[in-house]
Amino acid sequence: MKQIYVMIAIIIGLGWLWFLPKQEEVIFVDEGPITYDIIVIELKGEVVFPGVYHFFEPLTLSDILSYAGGLTEEADAQTLQLSEIIFQDRSITILSKQETPQTEIIQLNINQASFKDLITIPGITETKAASIIIYRENYGDFQSLDELINVKYIGVATLEKIKPYLTVG
Repeated sequence: MKQIYVMIAIIIGLGWLWFLPKQEEVIFVDEGPITYDIIVIELKGEVVFPGVYHFFEPLTLSDILSYAGGLTEEADAQTLQLSEIIFQDRSITILSKQETPQTEIIQLNINQASFKDLITIPGITETKAASIIIYRENYGDFQSLDELINVKYIGVATLEKIKPYLTVG
């Protein structure tokens, strides 16, 4: 009888080892606090829910407006570039159809304009402005605005967009 109890105890002991899993030691690595860059967007004007919004990743203007409930019926959507990616803090004002500003176009002399002057023109990025200045230094003054087509990063569409803002003399 004693042998039966010993055998049962051995079988229970082996079953216990067999069926119960071993606990593995968990190693935690502390890399310190995780910091996120917060993009703060302030929406004003013709938005359903104007206010300040915080995002943790770059979003398109369309996505940001959808978080704000979208545009009101009075909003002038023609002035917006909805595919623009917002990756830094910004304040965005959505104008109504009655408030659409009629800005006076000031023409810059392409042969005398500085880098800072060129990047103020709608359609000219920093890269395009630098290319214009490099081209001007290498080949001399522009004789006509159509010569801008030879500048790197300026195509026909960009040329037509920036022509009203430039002059050669």
